[in-house]
Amino acid sequence: MTYRFLTIAAACFVIPAFLFAQDEPKDEEENNMISNGSFETTEGKMKRTGNLEQATGWKSPTEVIADVFTETVAGAPISAPRNQFGDQSALDGINYAGVLWWSYQNKQPRSYMQAKFKKMLKKGEKYCVKYYISLADLSKYSTNEIGAYVSKVPVDKKDMNSLTYNAQVPLLKDQVYNDMFSWQGVCGIYEANGDEQYLIIGNFAANESTTNEKVKRPKGESRPQVMNAYYYIDDVSVTAVKNRSDCSCKQIDEAESEYIFSKRGAMASNLTPAAKVEQQVIYFKRFQQGIDRSMETWITDLVEAMKADSSITVKLNGFIDETEKARMAMRPDLETLGLERADTVKEALVEEGIDAARITTSAGPKDTPADDSGTETGESKNRRVEVDVVQ
Repeated sequence: MTYRFLTIAAACFVIPAFLFAQDEPKDEEENNMISNGSFETTEGKMKRTGNLEQATGWKSPTEVIADVFTETVAGAPISAPRNQFGDQSALDGINYAGVLWWSYQNKQPRSYMQAKFKKMLKKGEKYCVKYYISLADLSKYSTNEIGAYVSKVPVDKKDMNSLTYNAQVPLLKDQVYNDMFSWQGVCGIYEANGDEQYLIIGNFAANESTTNEKVKRPKGESRPQVMNAYYYIDDVSVTAVKNRSDCSCKQIDEAESEYIFSKRGAMASNLTPAAKVEQQVIYFKRFQQGIDRSMETWITDLVEAMKADSSITVKLNGFIDETEKARMAMRPDLETLGLERADTVKEALVEEGIDAARITTSAGPKDTPADDSGTETGESKNRRVEVDVVQ
């Protein structure tokens, strides 16, 4: 989904990082042993899936080619944020990759990603291997075995079979990554033997050894789920570190707010259904149109009020904040973000049994903030969908 909540997973630790977004240090970027780790440099016009090798420096080690998604193409299977597998904005830049990690009864062949290091790893040195993943919205399953393999030689298998190597990073791969609403960091230390030249990302465990869990389709998403676990991937890096504690995952985009306004007082019990409807406001994370889990209770209240009085019709008005407004020059797709937020709420209501004919949507005026304080909390109040009862 296009939510960006970031989680760090380094060895056995999982740490939420809500508000403290910061830029990656330049020296770390320069010292990255992976070229084009955020898939921004591509060759040719991207049109369809199976296009990983259009990203400079990346190859697929089997005949199942992984995917790259981009904001430069609209309405295509490989578009971003909305594409064939779900809805997700890039963590870094405008592109990201995608890998099929697992499928039910192994009916779909897995895909992998391979990149050559800028230079051979040095013997005895510690390297921080990290990348970010987000489970695609249309995946019916999530899995563990989110790992990476460091190789001396390039892998070039002329078949579609799964790779069965011993993934070295991270050492603990038992965590099931089931978050569709965020980019999660996968981090681990690799101590080099001194002759390694390649990094491969994917699932190296047997299908029966891979733990899987069923996941619900996000509210507002109407497309059918697929019987697999497909993960988006962005911001891959391998950097030399002195200490294990130096290996951590940080958010890239400083403007990307992880804050979603959710303060809410108790609703009076004697309100009419129409009054309850008009008290509902759905809030969003920055640049996102999907409904966050924290808003699901609010959606439920709205549904219950509309079911209590079938004569109620509503207009959903979607709004953006000042940062989103300022970004429109660089990101024309944000022009319709307010309307898209309203449409997503409508889809969620229809999914819960509300007649679509009772709901209209529109983009609210861009110059009508709910809060003009300019603070992060104030801005979070402006990323919203308001509900008006139509008389």
